[in-house]
Amino acid sequence: MLNWKILTVIMVAALLLASCGGQEAAPPAAPAPTPAVIDAGKLYATNCLACHGADRQGISGLGKPLTPESLAPLTDAGVRDTILNGKPETLMTAWQGRLSLEEIDALVQFIKYVSP
Repeated sequence: MLNWKILTVIMVAALLLASCGGQEAAPPAAPAPTPAVIDAGKLYATNCLACHGADRQGISGLGKPLTPESLAPLTDAGVRDTILNGKPETLMTAWQGRLSLEEIDALVQFIKYVSP
């Protein structure tokens, strides 16, 4: 009878140790999201074309040309600032909050460095 009690205690102890001893395997890490490719030409067509024209040569009374030649005297930061904050006393409104910073940066690269 004593052996039966000892055997029972050993079995219960073994079951307890087996059930709580190991660490659970961590779930596999999710792959890092890949940044979305921004189509600056589409952004321009959607947001800028109405005032600056399909050929980016500007529209009289609405918007100035947005070509590499016309923007050459300006820094990237200056163009970015104009898009972000608009230009006082013109029809150029601020796009901050309507376009992401990544979209604005893509537009800067598009209008400053890609010929129409």
